[in-house]
Amino acid sequence: MKSKIQEIEESVSNIDLHPSLAEVVNQEGLDRTKLTVGLKLKENRPDLSVREEVMIYDGIKGALWSVPSLRALFRGNAVPPAMSGEPPAPYLPIFLFIEQHILTFCNAAGDKTDREFEEAFSNLRRRPDGKSFSELHSFLWQVAAGLVGKRLINAAEFDAIFGRLTQSARTFGMGVVSRNYITTLRQMGKHLNQP
Repeated sequence: MKSKIQEIEESVSNIDLHPSLAEVVNQEGLDRTKLTVGLKLKENRPDLSVREEVMIYDGIKGALWSVPSLRALFRGNAVPPAMSGEPPAPYLPIFLFIEQHILTFCNAAGDKTDREFEEAFSNLRRRPDGKSFSELHSFLWQVAAGLVGKRLINAAEFDAIFGRLTQSARTFGMGVVSRNYITTLRQMGKHLNQP
């Protein structure tokens, strides 16, 4: 029996690789339907010293993809829908992609506070190619590159997606050290992975 995550992922067949990512995928023989962003580690800690080197992984093989600019990956002309409530169904796989990677990061680096998530999402939304100020921000930049490298996402959609994530982290924040956002993601992850 398939998990809800597998059902959501299989319901979406709109993979449209950016030419620079397609070149790496073809050259390294990666499965384009299973691409994720790997978290590079050094001595069991995230190694994000070179943010522009994005580890692309298909579950079996990996390769480095050089991404000098996130903005340069934006493509398409879709008008994003309002995302004040639950994101529309076509956008759920996008949020799932981002949030699965957040869990990967927190499993390696420890859970971050709601405020740290809010700041990282907000800064990424406002300045996609701005300087990273934390490991979380650097990894989210790489995840965003993986996302827009796989799908047609333009600047307006990117703004709406990361605006919604900022709003979620802000809503969950109950104080300086609250970790309600990541706690909720972990609970949802358990629920989604069940058949």
